[in-house]
Amino acid sequence: MHFFVYFTMTEGEAMNPSSPEGMAKMCKLMEKSFESGKIVATGKLPQEVTNVQLEKGEFSISDGPFIEGKELIPGFTVINADSKEEALEWVREMRECMGDGTIKMAQLMGTSAEDMKMPPPS
Repeated sequence: MHFFVYFTMTEGEAMNPSSPEGMAKMCKLMEKSFESGKIVATGKLPQEVTNVQLEKGEFSISDGPFIEGKELIPGFTVINADSKEEALEWVREMRECMGDGTIKMAQLMGTSAEDMKMPPPS
């Protein structure tokens, strides 16, 4: 199971920096999570978006509209867990490293690349 773990911010809002102890814990958690394969991807979403539209056989590509300031996602992680409970344990540890605030988590639905692997030709 994959889970999308993220937090949101309002445009112009400052992030509360983690304590030095929290940053040290975060570094250890991230290192351990990358090594074990728990983390599938991590990054941030920019405010800018590109739209690719197909209408009546014709493509158009445009920039914007842009993600509204109240919807900014300055950080996300996709984790691999065997259950929601396991994912929640990881998220609790992550939030503890970061300090007070809210992290959101949603299970990703759909087929993974692993599921799509075709059997070798006979």
